[in-house]
Amino acid sequence: MSNGGSHASLDSLLDGQVVKAVVTSISRSGVFVDLGGIEGYISVPNLSWKQFDDPSDVVRVGQEVVAVVLQVDFEHRQVRLSMKALSVDPLQHFALTMLGTILTGPVVKVVPIGAFVKVDEDVVGLVPVSEFEEDHAGRMPDVGTEITVRVESINLNLRRVQLSLNPSLTSFHPRATS
Repeated sequence: MSNGGSHASLDSLLDGQVVKAVVTSISRSGVFVDLGGIEGYISVPNLSWKQFDDPSDVVRVGQEVVAVVLQVDFEHRQVRLSMKALSVDPLQHFALTMLGTILTGPVVKVVPIGAFVKVDEDVVGLVPVSEFEEDHAGRMPDVGTEITVRVESINLNLRRVQLSLNPSLTSFHPRATS
């Protein structure tokens, strides 16, 4: 907890407390921060609700961040933190208003189980491969192709959005299979 140059005391940190820290290093598994002489750690799942490939996409060394204390480990003199806990879950907001709606968005990834479509700034949903098999002879859209989908279900616990194609709504032209 940086308080204008004073050093933090491990005893003064409480679970749930909001603190400021400075990023000291970034690894694939998370971010180490300085809480005024005490090392803190923010794991990848606790950095952001947004999808990212690398923690350096979210923070940079030397950046001051605000986080909430998840756990104080007195034995190892380390503090587990979360930046994500202080921000609004975009999926909850999406769930309040978008279930059953028809949206158009770009395909961001094609995998064996289907196509992921960006349906909101921070929300991606899956159109199962079976939808393409039924309506488009198994032809999948290319990444970047805009398609129109219906939001069929949202599971907040599993963090999944299931989308469906509607033949009268779908406007993508499937690529030929080779």
